Amino acid sequence: MRVENNRCSKTNSSTETVSGERGAGLSMEGFFRGVLRHRKLVTAIFVVLTAISLACVPMVKIDANMSDYLPPSAKSSQDLTEMKRVYGNDITNARVYVTGISKTEAQKFDDSLKGLDDVVSVTWLGDEVNMDEPLEVQDQGTISDWYDGKGYLFQVVLASGTDQAQVDQIRSMAKSLSGAKTVAIDGSAVDDAANLATINTDMAKIMTIAVITVFVMVLLNTTSYLHPVVMLLTIGVAIILNMGTNIFRGTISSITQLVASVLQLAVSMDYSIVLLTNFGRFREKTDDQFEAMVMAMSKSLPVILSSAAVTFFGFLSLAAMQFLIGADMGIALAKGIVCSFLSITLLMPCILYGMRNAVAKTSHKPFFKSFHKMASFCHKGAIPAFVIALVLAVPCLIASGRVSFTYGSAANESPTSQVKMDGDIINKAFGESQTWAIMIPEGEWSEETELVDELKALPTTKQVLSYSTIAGSALPTQLGDKSDVSQLLSGGYSRIVLTSSIPDESKGAFDLVEKVRSICQKHYGDKYRLVGNAVSYYDIRSVTSSDSTTVKLASILAIGAVLLVMFKSISIPIILLMAIEVSIWINEAVPYFTGETINFVAFLVIDAVQLGAAVDYAIIFTEEYLARRRRMPKAEASIQSVEKTAQPIITSSSILILACLGIYFAVSSPMIQQVGMLIARGALISVIEIFFVLPLLFTGGDGFVRHTSYKLGFYQGKGEGGNVSEAPAEANGNEA
Repeated sequence: MRVENNRCSKTNSSTETVSGERGAGLSMEGFFRGVLRHRKLVTAIFVVLTAISLACVPMVKIDANMSDYLPPSAKSSQDLTEMKRVYGNDITNARVYVTGISKTEAQKFDDSLKGLDDVVSVTWLGDEVNMDEPLEVQDQGTISDWYDGKGYLFQVVLASGTDQAQVDQIRSMAKSLSGAKTVAIDGSAVDDAANLATINTDMAKIMTIAVITVFVMVLLNTTSYLHPVVMLLTIGVAIILNMGTNIFRGTISSITQLVASVLQLAVSMDYSIVLLTNFGRFREKTDDQFEAMVMAMSKSLPVILSSAAVTFFGFLSLAAMQFLIGADMGIALAKGIVCSFLSITLLMPCILYGMRNAVAKTSHKPFFKSFHKMASFCHKGAIPAFVIALVLAVPCLIASGRVSFTYGSAANESPTSQVKMDGDIINKAFGESQTWAIMIPEGEWSEETELVDELKALPTTKQVLSYSTIAGSALPTQLGDKSDVSQLLSGGYSRIVLTSSIPDESKGAFDLVEKVRSICQKHYGDKYRLVGNAVSYYDIRSVTSSDSTTVKLASILAIGAVLLVMFKSISIPIILLMAIEVSIWINEAVPYFTGETINFVAFLVIDAVQLGAAVDYAIIFTEEYLARRRRMPKAEASIQSVEKTAQPIITSSSILILACLGIYFAVSSPMIQQVGMLIARGALISVIEIFFVLPLLFTGGDGFVRHTSYKLGFYQGKGEGGNVSEAPAEANGNEA
């Protein structure tokens, strides 16, 4: 027999019915009553905390160098730390190319560069040959590395933390030289400076797109023009609290700075939509808006808490990565969920209730009144969708493990950016190159000579510089040039500088890392140190190769445990995670089939983000389905659950999809574009899975769910198994 859910009239008896639904939630209701009664105090506390956090935001340091997030156990990380300790500086991290200038102007520019506070050292043609002699009579191989007939190349070591203003200063100095025509500057330090410089611009674009998207979508799916204002204000407070409290962490990565806020905004919308939906439903049951808000707060808490918990642990699973960028992002995102949870469950009801009269005056009719046709369509298309998902699952899982990645900051530069175009100019003139440094024990001259000879013999080698090559191993160090000695001999180490004609990120570069390490290992065992961009990227690749599996397992286990406790069921977590994981595999397989190279951070983030967001949608559907399944047959419960949950799920997911698509088209960083596209595509695939496949999994596995769950009390009619639920539909009240 079908049980209809009749609307309660707006009478005092209705209020009593609502009050009768409280049950075990009386203590929580009392707490929420206290919050609402003291709403001015609660609001004041949030205002003070927000003001303090806002003042702290500019003091949070941003780090754009991915190498800084290598785990301490990584060899390149240990080697870099030791090299900085011994020599006090890094290796070449910038190249400056100036055309149209004379030898005199080039010498003048060299002196000017060395006089800058942020320049550690400069190397140019004048350090390699005698500039007083005609260049035509000297070694042309050496000269071609530094002078191409049009201009001079300067290799510079910039201090850590060099910003765009300092790079611009170098550019201005070069342009001011007599006869200067083209000035091009590239290098890892310049890449990092450029990435940091674009953060504020990209952040402004990201948040503008997100705010507009939220406003429009919430406006279309609620009943007042002020609802999106209240929601944005509440989540805006949560975002400021999260960003400000990053000061306690000292430094965060540029990637975290860019993506954390928009992800917090998009994911948190679920919680505010649940609260707003429940408030609207309880207002239909009672004229007392205070009681309606208290009941909405009590009713929403379990759903919001469970959704926040699974998202929290999904984000926190990133901290399981060996690569420390995972912990950096995971902690920031998880902290953001806590801030959003507190703001939406405590602050938003106070604002919404305080503005109740203004909200009522700005009310409008809902733009989307019914999703019945959509629910019927999803029901009819469930089996074809399930078959498609089943066919794609395994091939997509395999393909997702074969995607090509980039690791360095250079890959995050737009093709139209200044640093990218400058790099193309320099590479055209002198070829792609990178400089590494090798530290070996000092004084073992015969062994060092053999090592140098083997390095010179490598087909990619452009130059090998060591004390023995410039002074000769027989020359006592006391008689050598002091600047040469200090740069090449220090702290019991001899340093060799290897310059190779190879790009930072390529199979050839990674093969060269293995080859050079093998050569050094042969001569010095574990006593050598090797530092360079490609060396760091090689270790990042090695570390992150297992991180993807680690993040997947950590997020699945953590979220599965929360779902197990939440639903008191073994089968429900399995069903939810199975449906969502297939959608993740499909999303991650797309770059492989399209031949796209993805930044590894973007790819790792999507595991936690898509899983966390999709589980929110799945929980909303599952809560509704279980409530209706207690009152009606499974097929009817499935169709009605899709109909009732379509609005909140579509509202939230459309915000995520449209905002991330906007980010994809608006920002300049290819990595952030990739994050945007992955999240947008992942949200779309997840919603399709939840509306088409998840209902079929529940109805098809109805018996499995009943026998592996604690006291579900499913409806028992003709052809139905399980226990009879005698509770009337009106008393259940679980529609949110």
